[in-house]
Amino acid sequence: MGMKRYILGIALCTLFTASAWAHITGAPTFATGAPGDGLCIDCHGGLPNTGPGNVRVALVNATNWTPGTPVTVRVTLSDPNARRWGFELTARTASNPMNNAGSFTITDKTNTQLMTDFGIQFVTHTATGTRPGTSGSSTWDVQWTPPASANIGNVTFYAAGNAANNNSQPTGDLIYTSSLTISPGSSIPTTTTKVLPQLAFGSQSGAGAWYTAVYLQNTTGSAVSVPVKFFAADGSPLTVPSIGNSSTTVSLDAKGEAIVEVPNSGSLTQGWVQADVPDGVIGYGIFRQSVQGQNDQEGTVPFSSVSATSNTIVFDESAFVTAVAVLNPSTTDTTLTITARDDQGALIGTSSLPLGAKKREAFQLRDRPEFSAIQGKRGSAEFKVSSGAVSVLGLRFNGTSFTSILPSSPGSSSAGTKALPQLAFGGGWYTALYVHNSTGSPVQVPVSFFGADGSPLSMPSGGSTATLNLAANGSDIIEAPNTGPLTQGWIQVQAPDGIDGYGVFRQSAQGQNDQEGTVPFSSTSSTTNTIIFDETAFDTAVAVLNPSATDATVTITVRDDQGNQIGTSTVALGAKQRQAFLLRDRAGLNGMLGKRGSADFTVSSGAVSVLGLRFKGSSLTSILPAER
Repeated sequence: MGMKRYILGIALCTLFTASAWAHITGAPTFATGAPGDGLCIDCHGGLPNTGPGNVRVALVNATNWTPGTPVTVRVTLSDPNARRWGFELTARTASNPMNNAGSFTITDKTNTQLMTDFGIQFVTHTATGTRPGTSGSSTWDVQWTPPASANIGNVTFYAAGNAANNNSQPTGDLIYTSSLTISPGSSIPTTTTKVLPQLAFGSQSGAGAWYTAVYLQNTTGSAVSVPVKFFAADGSPLTVPSIGNSSTTVSLDAKGEAIVEVPNSGSLTQGWVQADVPDGVIGYGIFRQSVQGQNDQEGTVPFSSVSATSNTIVFDESAFVTAVAVLNPSTTDTTLTITARDDQGALIGTSSLPLGAKKREAFQLRDRPEFSAIQGKRGSAEFKVSSGAVSVLGLRFNGTSFTSILPSSPGSSSAGTKALPQLAFGGGWYTALYVHNSTGSPVQVPVSFFGADGSPLSMPSGGSTATLNLAANGSDIIEAPNTGPLTQGWIQVQAPDGIDGYGVFRQSAQGQNDQEGTVPFSSTSSTTNTIIFDETAFDTAVAVLNPSATDATVTITVRDDQGNQIGTSTVALGAKQRQAFLLRDRAGLNGMLGKRGSADFTVSSGAVSVLGLRFKGSSLTSILPAER
């Protein structure tokens, strides 16, 4: 029967090649690359897996399958050059790939559909699910219910993806294949250890009072627990007064949220935080500095990996002071090599720093003798170990004003179209875009500016586009200064491989310290973004962007810290349009006032990019979104 299936696939392909658009309504069956199946190259030509992208199959919040217990299967297709997307997925017994395994249930009827042929099930895209005009990647989810008995053994998912160029012809498309084999057992979520390389609480003369908060949110439909541990700078367990212990376990309801606060108590104490995070749990840390007679300053920092061997930050010492916390999260000693370069990639200096197991050091970068020459310059600093791991956190100061510097690590900056969903200048606002080239070759980075209505936006420097010419290991900045009346929009960045960066927003008010917030680049292919909000003492503002070339409707779902739905709202966005608003001002969402929780921003077709800011009076900081 395998040969019969293959011949049938060829026949269907021959039938449909009269129109290159025929497969936008779904791939023909038996085109997954599984044993006995054909492949999409039968129609589109070329060899599979020869392009710069890939297709991946993954279980969401599970590593094994339990008889009769449904799990979500996710297919992700990536290619930096593609503009339209297609896929096909099937599940087979590993012992005999000709046999169907379990059953699929379509949970996203807009973008996916189910087909059955010769008793074999296939999941493929719909016409809408090809997401025309979307760049970078595309993701599809489907529910899979395993067989009733574990006796069949391992199950293999086979997937094929077509990363198409959207030119209405089969030529130029790239085909990718992948498989995932899973074993029967308990579907226990996998856990990843994450760290915050800086923890600060208490007061010190001249340094004000410090406070740290760790926000956690469970995006899954099952309750989970997150062990959180606190360490001193020397790696020993650190008792936190507000907890009365050096560790705690945070219980998160399904879709629930929690906060671990380490308030200003006693003299200044510093250290770091470790969290063992189950799949589907997102979060970040916030540092707050309080100085008498001045507005509080806050900085938001992401969790760091405990397996990265290199981290890079982009510094700006033209008007700021760069401080870093560097952590060895491993259980063995290591030596950290720090390399600083200017914006042209020229070497400024190198330094070595021994770090014992689980030890952390914090310092101003310019205070190390090897780096005194960074003053007055912009550039990058790489923190690298030859064995073990390193985690890095950066802060930049201007007097008592500070914000975070988002680090990057190898593999975190893939090619594709990126966005900053907010651009604001004039009327007391300033925006800066920092871009860094981590490769050893010069690159060009096209940047485009758009108004909120999606039309090209002319910048004060002239023109609605710019091209950054980055030297090898070089960096650059685009500034939108505080001139004239308030103008808002968004920024698009065409990033080659190895390009990373972030945006900084600055608010200036007479008689008050400047306030800054740092935000990462956003994907332009995500269909869901989640932010954590805290409306107990803050206002939550968002910029919501449709980066695609087709209209989209964004559904906002707000939940409290117990995971209970507070309300929903929709935002209609035309192609490349953006809206910004206080979240609780939307009809149906005012119930979030006084609560903590989360907000999901989801589109059924197209893509959505989100940026969050939280305010307390004139104080502000960013809210880091989780994309999927």
